[in-house]
Amino acid sequence: MNTIIQRTLLSAMMTIAFSTAVAAAPEKDPGQQEPASTQSNPSAQQPNNPSMQQSMPPAMTAPVSATTQQKFDEFDVDHDGVIDQQEANASKELSAQFSKLDANNDGKLTVIEFNKAQNMAMIKIDPKKKGF
Repeated sequence: MNTIIQRTLLSAMMTIAFSTAVAAAPEKDPGQQEPASTQSNPSAQQPNNPSMQQSMPPAMTAPVSATTQQKFDEFDVDHDGVIDQQEANASKELSAQFSKLDANNDGKLTVIEFNKAQNMAMIKIDPKKKGF
């Protein structure tokens, strides 16, 4: 009879331990996908468009107009999602504002940084520098 009591107690302790572990685990909606950081595909961990990276503070991630996005895309010749200094040099106006617009001083303008340009209408690709 001593063995039966031991087995019952052991079974009860295992049930309690399992229940505690399940209760402590975070709940996940079965239809919810895993965050990119836990996926096995390394390319899924990197945003496809660096100009839309979520590393910017919320105040700096305001949506941009279609016109601004189109103008940004015209300067982003290599389509890497940012405008570097060489691409900015295609416009005298943009080149002059580049360092002021580059908020994080990484040498690249995201679309959010580009959106803060002064006198956006004057920022155009200079005909002589098109395709630099």
